[in-house]
Amino acid sequence: MLLSWGITLLQLFWSAHPGQGHPFQQVLGNPPDAQPAFTVKQQSAHLCDAGSRQWTGTVNVTDEKSMFFWYFESRHQPENDPVILWLSGGPGATGELGLFKDIGPCLVNQDGNSTSRNEYSWTDHANVIFIDQPIGIGFSSVKDRDDMAKNLHEGAHELQKFLSILTSKVFPELASKPWHIAGESMGGHYVTYYLHHILTQKLPDAPLDIKVSSAIIVDGYIDFSRQAVGYYDFFCQDWRGDGSSPLINTEECEDMASYIPELGKYFLANVKPGGWNPYDSRRPCTEPPLCSDLDDGPALEYLNKPWVQELLGFHNVSFELIDFDLNRRWDDDRSAYLPTTKQLTWLLDNTDLHILFINGNNDIIVNTPGQMRLLDEQPWKRQAWFRAQSFGEWYFKEGDLSPNPGGENVKLGGIWKGDDRLSLFTVDEAGHTCPFDQSQAVARRPRVGSEEEVLI
Repeated sequence: MLLSWGITLLQLFWSAHPGQGHPFQQVLGNPPDAQPAFTVKQQSAHLCDAGSRQWTGTVNVTDEKSMFFWYFESRHQPENDPVILWLSGGPGATGELGLFKDIGPCLVNQDGNSTSRNEYSWTDHANVIFIDQPIGIGFSSVKDRDDMAKNLHEGAHELQKFLSILTSKVFPELASKPWHIAGESMGGHYVTYYLHHILTQKLPDAPLDIKVSSAIIVDGYIDFSRQAVGYYDFFCQDWRGDGSSPLINTEECEDMASYIPELGKYFLANVKPGGWNPYDSRRPCTEPPLCSDLDDGPALEYLNKPWVQELLGFHNVSFELIDFDLNRRWDDDRSAYLPTTKQLTWLLDNTDLHILFINGNNDIIVNTPGQMRLLDEQPWKRQAWFRAQSFGEWYFKEGDLSPNPGGENVKLGGIWKGDDRLSLFTVDEAGHTCPFDQSQAVARRPRVGSEEEVLI
């Protein structure tokens, strides 16, 4: 969930696992020159009906900062499958938001006291790790909240130290696997900036030796200026070619075309109870700024249950799915508003990573037309080639990709273009939380680099 930028937009203008023989392992104390402490505990299906083994724990990146993680093995072949690190957006959105309301292996039932299997999870073909970052949100803890990371640079340093300890001390068998760094919404900034930091900064206190194979950016914020222009395309242009535009009256569209730098005000005027929902054009806004119960509901109730927190190793934590205090702190810093196109260019020109963008076609705040503009205009060695490519359709059947558009129960997923370096897949009937809205379609989407190549 893109909060800091989104809210300000509305305000301004709109295998050998530790503990396999021991279900709970804790390394305490932090003598001079010793590795920071970590805890890890294997959990059962009673906590999350995942369909695979799972562990929770904490990693102390300093004596006063501890990052919480929830790690799920792949349902397929965990010993051979890659690792996905999931970064929820915000800033301030917890990993549990992605776990229970996006791509995780279990969903919280309406009773707020139990879970059920998510049959279309990214754990179907990957080991997935959810984390609460920046440290200080969710179950991650910091002694003094004034010491929380206030910007991307500080957040990247925390993540690098966490990954260093996780892959050397907690789960060393993960170090040799292919890694895919995935993020949603503000996660677009996290993924591009953090990856650039990890691949260029060799921190003496955080040696890290993992093979990152790809970046997966879901409805991800990279550059606001492209999204601003995308508002005009979204509301006034038939960018899909299905005759569904314009979505607002012609006079307003003409004004928007004349004043594209100020067009956010048209959006702002209609973001109100019963008006446009910035995260999903199909649904009215119930209550700004989130216009939904994303930060509330059964998942929040579940994670505040005493028995759940006891299993996770906590007691009486006032858990929030989204930490609005941290969000405000990042908003004050303002650096999160700078585009990460420079970091994206570096990743494209200096690595062999596959950069996969997935975008819901009903998302307004990170709209598909804006992402199309962003990637067509993104500077890199093969920009001219990418821009010249045309979009084709992609299809799926019961969670798997299908090459046969006329087959039984085969559905149109959206449109796509790209190759094994940079690709964009758009998803029909999906808003800002694309993997939740179209779980069958998107559950297999990360497995594809192009129609011919498997990504993970």
